[in-house]
Amino acid sequence: MTVDDILEARDLSEPRISPDGRWVALVVSDASGPYLHLISLTDGTMHRVSDEPVRGARGLGGGCFDWLPDSTGLVVVTKANGLQHMSHEGALRPLLAIDGRSISGPAVSPDGLAVAVVIDQAEIMVVDLASGSARRVDDGSYEFVLDPVWFQGAPVWQAWNSPNMPWDHSVIMSTNGVVSDNNCQHQQPRTNAAGNQLAWLDDSSGWLNVATQTGPRGDEAFEHGTPTWGDGQRSWCFNSDGTRIAFVRNEDGFGRLCTLEMSTGTIREHAKAVHGQLAWVGNTLVALRTGGKTATQVVAYDTTQIDDSSWPRRTLLIGARFDWTDHPALVEPQLLRVQSRDGVVLHARLYSSPQSNGRLLCMIHGGPTDQWQVTFMPRVTYWIDRGYDVLVPDHRGSTGHGRDFTQAMRGGWGDVDVNDVIDILESLGRSRAATAIMGGSAGGLTALGVAMRRPDLVGCVRVVYPVCDVAALDVTSHHFEAHYNRTLMGDIEETARKSKGRSPIHHADKLAHVPLLIFHGTSDPVVDIAQSRQLTQAITAAGGNVELIEFEGEGHGFRAVENNRREYEVTEAFLNSHMS
Repeated sequence: MTVDDILEARDLSEPRISPDGRWVALVVSDASGPYLHLISLTDGTMHRVSDEPVRGARGLGGGCFDWLPDSTGLVVVTKANGLQHMSHEGALRPLLAIDGRSISGPAVSPDGLAVAVVIDQAEIMVVDLASGSARRVDDGSYEFVLDPVWFQGAPVWQAWNSPNMPWDHSVIMSTNGVVSDNNCQHQQPRTNAAGNQLAWLDDSSGWLNVATQTGPRGDEAFEHGTPTWGDGQRSWCFNSDGTRIAFVRNEDGFGRLCTLEMSTGTIREHAKAVHGQLAWVGNTLVALRTGGKTATQVVAYDTTQIDDSSWPRRTLLIGARFDWTDHPALVEPQLLRVQSRDGVVLHARLYSSPQSNGRLLCMIHGGPTDQWQVTFMPRVTYWIDRGYDVLVPDHRGSTGHGRDFTQAMRGGWGDVDVNDVIDILESLGRSRAATAIMGGSAGGLTALGVAMRRPDLVGCVRVVYPVCDVAALDVTSHHFEAHYNRTLMGDIEETARKSKGRSPIHHADKLAHVPLLIFHGTSDPVVDIAQSRQLTQAITAAGGNVELIEFEGEGHGFRAVENNRREYEVTEAFLNSHMS
């Protein structure tokens, strides 16, 4: 396959069924931008609703739009003009725009009279749909708020305060105060269509499970959602009458779609693969579906059968433009469990190339509070197609393995994660010359840390927008993560002390013996490009082999097709030069 085959996919996000069950609205993003589309559930035809770009979603997240309860239109956040009412034909009526501030997460009230929105992830506002008048309804006691829904006539939402991140300690709030606070993570408050049943996800049991306010809890040793990195994750939902809940289950990175019976607490299994953006109306459940061999797609399930069974499925839209049918590079990974040096069971997934040349790429996720589940990942498939085996480790601090495993990184970033990846790499017994390590952002810090500590394990390193100086993040990182170091490292003084021992910028001499390739955008709001520039200068001064490629105007993630193409091409040449 070519680089262009990898880059030509459309991003699909936030499929939502209209309340009358006739349409699926979703955002389709391609080179022209993100636009709202409608798919008919009757005949499968699709059309773009409006020529105005909308707020794009991230991965399996959302936060762009909501249906009106009578299905006559939608409330949409557009890029240029804020919150608007949009008809099926694309006619727009402005509702709310605030200069210099972001709007997200619209949630229309069940009576169709108002919509709750999030402003700058800091305020909850309610907008009257007739007059456009807006009022703030949260009391400002929480620094961060997300994902409002309507419960018994008023908004309910997720909230948290620094120095916590939302997966450390967050609550469910309402206009009357705290709804749920068990000194744990809370996320994704949702209600049934009538707005009189409330549930959410929390990890009070040690696992991020569905928890209903007055009914059963989906108690099991699996996680039902991923960390709150933004608006609109929909990894669970009620059915129309509130008698059942559909949710996703994370099984060591693999996915499964399940249901919870409200009257009995019975859990049933219905489909494999990673799912997200669940929406259930009548006997139809719509979701994004993706897997190691499954290009990301919008699917509709017939949920008529209640017992344990595989639900009939039809595919409404596939994001990929390249024909991946039966492509040999699409492989399911092997699950690995490795005991760490201090006795903790670590987790990883190994993708073995059908035409393996013995070379291994260790690809470390960012976050560091995150996980790469077994989803459709062209960035992995590309290298499998080139004959590389690909290792995806879940070091401590990763999600998907329960609260204790995620919280085990507290104070240990740049140390615990590095040792865990070293232990997993050692278990494979690959040679240094046949092993490369890759990472982005926090994953870049881990990758560089492995090369610093064990250059005998790694033949070369490629990183994108890597954290090179942990302490510097306290000054330069964006608001959402500005306090992240407090849980990952400690207070400011402790962070400064630990950073000297763990940050690559202070150990350039240890990286001078490992070939290094760095990509970084000049407008990165999360990890300032100064970090990569300073590390490059320090390694060069130490006599090392390092190349920094800067992408003008790019942020924390590269958008321009030409930059993505160059990243692949330069990386491939780099690996060919330094691996055997």
